[in-house]
Amino acid sequence: MMKNKEKFFIIGGMGYIGSAFAQEALKRGHDVCLYDSLVYEQNRFRMLQEIASHKKEASELELIIGDTRNKDLLKSSLERFRPTYVMHWGELSSVYACNHHPAYTEDINYNASRQVIDICEELGLKVFYNSSSSVYGVQKEIKLMKENDPLPLPTDYYCRFKLMMEEYIRGKVGKNPEFKIIVFRPATVFGLSPRFRIEVLPNHFTYMAAAKKIIRVSILNAYRAAIDIAELIEGYFKVIDRGSWNQLIYNIGHYNMSKEDFALGIQKVIECEIESVPDIGDLRNLQIDCSLFDTEFNFQPTVPYEEGIKKVGGWMRNNLEFLHKNNFAEMLNMPLSEWNKLCN
Repeated sequence: MMKNKEKFFIIGGMGYIGSAFAQEALKRGHDVCLYDSLVYEQNRFRMLQEIASHKKEASELELIIGDTRNKDLLKSSLERFRPTYVMHWGELSSVYACNHHPAYTEDINYNASRQVIDICEELGLKVFYNSSSSVYGVQKEIKLMKENDPLPLPTDYYCRFKLMMEEYIRGKVGKNPEFKIIVFRPATVFGLSPRFRIEVLPNHFTYMAAAKKIIRVSILNAYRAAIDIAELIEGYFKVIDRGSWNQLIYNIGHYNMSKEDFALGIQKVIECEIESVPDIGDLRNLQIDCSLFDTEFNFQPTVPYEEGIKKVGGWMRNNLEFLHKNNFAEMLNMPLSEWNKLCN
């Protein structure tokens, strides 16, 4: 039974995480306003229909096509909707997308994001902000990284601006302790969503298995933290149901596995071969400790990795022709040319 009816203003609401969260929020009877610039050329009519497919009759859903750089539209939209929570997930995501255009990334992921935070503070709104476990970088030792561990210097523009935003938020809360904002460092997210992302590691490997019958893996023993998107959203609702938090920054994830183990798990579900190849693509090597979040919010992710992969694999088999025919439209946070290099 729903405790309270909440109002969620989701910046990046037509993105991978935002659209999946919106769908679950509507299913639980909450109101949702999606604010998105449709930078990935999403088919908003298809997506809105899918997002609203399980919504409760009393729930409300609206879409505002807007950019976080448009201060007047953003502020007026927030003032009109008056959300109980603002989910700021409207930044460019992925190393590839950010390195492809550093100046644009700075404009969106730092300058505009600071503006979002400033407006929310001014209006007294609670904020969820996603940083990334990618900030832990390439670890030289086998260690579960905690939130207060020293971080390496960023090697890409994605992490650079995530860390700069974390520092900006830290300063903001230091000056105004009444400002309620929580920062997540999510593990690599995988699974199905109204706006599917195909290039994140488990989804990418599953595509390779389904389409090519072979998973090409560089640095088999490199580690990555991951979490099923449904479990990530459950974690968010743990915080919402409680309504408060003790710390500013939290790791959130489920699995810490080597890339070889990610591939072997897919091989159990989809018949395929695994091939070790020279260094290609994303070379991160990290594991994260999520005990701070898990303990405080009694969060116990339990979905077996192979169960999540079965869902992705089934969807992949049914949609391969569509994916190829449409050049992976809507599904890539990277140039198509770079994606093709990873798949060939």
